Amino acid sequence: MKVVRQKMRLLLTVGVIFLGMTVTVYSEETEPTMMDLIQQAGYEVSENDRPASVILIDANTGKYLWGENPDVPRNPASIMKLMTLYMVYEAMAEGKLSLDTTVVATQRYQAISQIYALSNAPIVSGVEYPVRELIPMVLVPSSNVATLMLAELVEPSPVTFLQMMNTKAQELGMTQTRIQNATGAQISAFQELYVPAEMDSSALNPWEDNVTTARDLSILIYHLLQKYSEILAYTATAQYTVMAGTPYEETFDTYNYSLPGLRYAYAGVDGLKTGSSQTGGFNISMTAQRDDLRLITVVLGVGDWANQEGEYLRQPFANAALEYGFSQFEYQVVLKAGEHEINGQKVAVVNDLYDTVRKDSDLSLKVSKDVVRLNHALPTVSEVIPQRTQGITVVSSPEKRVKKVTQKMATPSLSRKSRLAIFSGVGILMIIAVVIVVHNIKTTQKRRQARQNRGKRERKNQR
Repeated sequence: MKVVRQKMRLLLTVGVIFLGMTVTVYSEETEPTMMDLIQQAGYEVSENDRPASVILIDANTGKYLWGENPDVPRNPASIMKLMTLYMVYEAMAEGKLSLDTTVVATQRYQAISQIYALSNAPIVSGVEYPVRELIPMVLVPSSNVATLMLAELVEPSPVTFLQMMNTKAQELGMTQTRIQNATGAQISAFQELYVPAEMDSSALNPWEDNVTTARDLSILIYHLLQKYSEILAYTATAQYTVMAGTPYEETFDTYNYSLPGLRYAYAGVDGLKTGSSQTGGFNISMTAQRDDLRLITVVLGVGDWANQEGEYLRQPFANAALEYGFSQFEYQVVLKAGEHEINGQKVAVVNDLYDTVRKDSDLSLKVSKDVVRLNHALPTVSEVIPQRTQGITVVSSPEKRVKKVTQKMATPSLSRKSRLAIFSGVGILMIIAVVIVVHNIKTTQKRRQARQNRGKRERKNQR
């Protein structure tokens, strides 16, 4: 037996060592660096290509999971097109337009689509383009003209639309964002076609870039997916065809090489948007889902603009961030619906309480102001995004109140007739019990007397 126990200890020791070599479990005190995550994920990337800023958040709850310089101001390039699309989806939600609403292409739009320096999709003057066809043109080939067509559909004045975008950014909690153009490309790149000559453009600076942070972009994407997750239908495949069955049909290849079947395919990835520019470098915002956990990562400032491989180099960093998220966190039920006792207080919760937590973390709960929440909840990426809580109904207060309620529950309220019937039944049962006891006593006495008489007779005979 002793030998068996020794062998078991040896096997356990070897198992622990093996797990320690293959799985790294991080805590809040031992947050990894970006290059740590690259190494853990098995990618070979130069330190020189390291992103200027990265963030990882949860898409279900907005929980901040990890980041490296997430608040450094950056030019996001075409990722800012997501804000324009947010405004479009919001306008559709308000009934101002629909996916079937069309925009008739003008000579101006056709001219913009032919500017070589801008990413675009072909646009032909006089053709009607439905909103449902313009949205994928924005997302996949990153068409600047399609972005302007949608922006000007929502609000014809470019100046007013930019004011609307900046107001919305502040409303969503994007406190470090300043939007100078709706497309991500400098206004000066549009050869004076961004703003019509007759319109006052004094509020626009054609030489300034948009400025935001990885944190702010993750906040935007969180709200976008919470409200308009149908946008992922356009970004989940490697290719997308627009205007199908018409003379203007076009098929575009994605720039997100982490999608299925591509060079850096990563399981679960289904969006969102890339962006690149000389001043901003190579950027990507990406989302992926496995089981119930959906993650969002934003990677800004990868590589050197002179090296066009940066278009591919942003993928390993995004994948490595997602891998860290899926390996370290989970979205789960932290409190089932029903009655519970939390810190001596009995409460009832109507629905299961879900939250995103670090694996094997403390899931103890607290009650405050009629809501229940985790004691050690992860922070959200923005104050605008509240912590997950569950409203409660107080069943009883601690100690004395609990006893009192228990006693009341043990003696339910009954009608006078019901009480009389119960008392009568109890009385009859007591009488029957007394009769049985008396009968048993008399029977025992008779048996004892019989034994005594029998003993006397036997002693008499023996004499």
